[in-house]
Amino acid sequence: MENIEKIKKQYKRFFAEKYYNKTEEKLTEVESNKCSSLAEFWAYIDIVLPEDHASYTIFDFNGHAISKDGRHQLNTLSQDIIIPAKDKICRYCWGMSWEDINKQKAVNENIMAFLRKKSIMKDRLRRGDNIVIFGTSQKPIGRTMLASIVMKEAIKLRVICKDRSQTYDWIDFSKLFQAIKEDSMDLADYKSCDWLVVDNIMRKYRSAKQTTLIVDVIDSFFIDRFKYKLPTILVFKSDIRDKSLSIEKTWGVGVNRILRSKRTCKIPLSEKI
Repeated sequence: MENIEKIKKQYKRFFAEKYYNKTEEKLTEVESNKCSSLAEFWAYIDIVLPEDHASYTIFDFNGHAISKDGRHQLNTLSQDIIIPAKDKICRYCWGMSWEDINKQKAVNENIMAFLRKKSIMKDRLRRGDNIVIFGTSQKPIGRTMLASIVMKEAIKLRVICKDRSQTYDWIDFSKLFQAIKEDSMDLADYKSCDWLVVDNIMRKYRSAKQTTLIVDVIDSFFIDRFKYKLPTILVFKSDIRDKSLSIEKTWGVGVNRILRSKRTCKIPLSEKI
């Protein structure tokens, strides 16, 4: 993961001006600590989350996408899929149902501050609770959006619990495969980070030899993350419920253990095949 110090300094100057109308040098110790904490949070958001995903919250997940020309709003998911998905994210992050959170939003002017107090992400980290987000669609259906919402809540622990020892990473499956295959210098970070999103896991038609190679390369990586209870968020661009799909043969024992575990929250974003 990139070093955050340069971005953190920029944010700290920004917050010093925004909240206290001061330069960084003139902040009191208390003011400096507050600005530093916020700056660190937003620096990690910038570095870890995909571009344009920093501002998303659970209230933005509505099954709509913008057309390529930017002129139209497309319906990509039915309410029968959206509501259960929201409910699972809410229970994972805050230990509350979507219905209860929506009721709170109606009467609470600062719903995000309310949710910060309800966060159970520290418990998720302690238990090593994983998430799998999946669904088949040619249109955007919010798989990466949901993963970014969860990761953002994980990073918020730096502010909520003042726990600054946690680490995070986000990588596409294809790049992870290359990193493992080439024994990249970044691989140690992916192996050991507290929170990891593996995005864009695709089901491709490969020869038996190619599939065996992929499984052999990646298997120990996921086995170790599962063994050491490091929360992993897997984002599949296919439906893992497809009966014709063998998870173990396609992606290995490690991925299969995560998918079958009672510690894993599974969120479908497409109709069951």
